[in-house]
Amino acid sequence: MEVYKLTTEQKESLIGQTYDGFQFFNPSLDADGNWFISIEEYNNLTLVKAQELNIIGWWFILPLINYNPTINELF
Repeated sequence: MEVYKLTTEQKESLIGQTYDGFQFFNPSLDADGNWFISIEEYNNLTLVKAQELNIIGWWFILPLINYNPTINELF
């Protein structure tokens, strides 16, 4: 599965923001220490909302990476 990689600063700018006016971004951390958002979050952001959030400068160049899930072992 692939996801869009974020920098820490990009992650901070998305926290508390919605991508469609109703649903909030949920930046998460993978097992490799990469912040990311899902492809669904990326695809559902409207151009108008991207302009409102002032993220167009970096939004369209976010790299796709392979998702490496964090595994919690239960004893």
